[in-house]
Amino acid sequence: MSRRPRRPQDSFDRRDAMAALLAGGLGAALAATPGLATAATGAPAAPGSLPAGDRWTSSFLLLDPVQRFRQALRIQRSLEDEADILHWYHFIMVSVPLNATPKAVVRWEGIEFSRHEKLAENRYRLHGHNLSFPRDLNTGEFVDSVLNPVTKKQVGVPPMALTGDPGMVRSPAGVISLDKPSAAPRPDYKMLRREGAFVKVDAIRVPPDTWPVTFLEMGFESSPAALFDDPTQAWLPSDVSGAYVFPWPKWMEMGDAPGHMFAAWSGYKLRGIHELPAEFRKRAERDYPQLLSVDRTPFSKPIVGLNPG
Repeated sequence: MSRRPRRPQDSFDRRDAMAALLAGGLGAALAATPGLATAATGAPAAPGSLPAGDRWTSSFLLLDPVQRFRQALRIQRSLEDEADILHWYHFIMVSVPLNATPKAVVRWEGIEFSRHEKLAENRYRLHGHNLSFPRDLNTGEFVDSVLNPVTKKQVGVPPMALTGDPGMVRSPAGVISLDKPSAAPRPDYKMLRREGAFVKVDAIRVPPDTWPVTFLEMGFESSPAALFDDPTQAWLPSDVSGAYVFPWPKWMEMGDAPGHMFAAWSGYKLRGIHELPAEFRKRAERDYPQLLSVDRTPFSKPIVGLNPG
């Protein structure tokens, strides 16, 4: 996702999902995108398919740093001066013990909800949070415990409500984490590519130097090229996917055992909580209603000693 890596210590066959996606306008955008409908019948093509006789095309968009930053921001977030950005996703965590076969542990459904406010030209302040609930790998039902496949013990799995984000400043120069605002920007990797009727951004987020642990997150986000090519579209609908590696979470009860976790996710950028699947939203409203909006308090606090880079 497009805002920040999860802290290491914190670390769909659903009709509702499709309904939410279509309500957000992506369905209409795809229908209007060349190459995604069958010309002869007017019927929508299957995802990832092309009209008969067409071939996939692929090219990198070799943009200068400012344009790369701005165009990626349209896909990942928005070029609006102020905006709340909601990502909803499913992901699966896998245990990776040393010298043993990796095994899936638990499925999650969650959101990343963040806000940005423009500080200066091509410079934005961001703050937000994550909320995820564990689900059974086989049934998809919400659970509060799972089997640790490494230790063979049943372990409790609490929801992940990640609210300790210090915030950050993003610019073409990179990212400054606001727990150390005087630090130089950390460059992050972004590459845009046009594939068929889509424009994609590949991103790699490296953790701060203060996290000397096994952690890396990389993601892929995709928007319809027809909307990307319209410069009046500041907010682009996108689907998101990616993966990350991170240390054992405490709930796995792994002690000093060597190894780490791996997770992969898939989801969408939504227009707001009204587009969330009903089951997830009901659970969030019951247990964490305060996390269905972004706390704006941090934005009223001045950033002392911010690096000018």
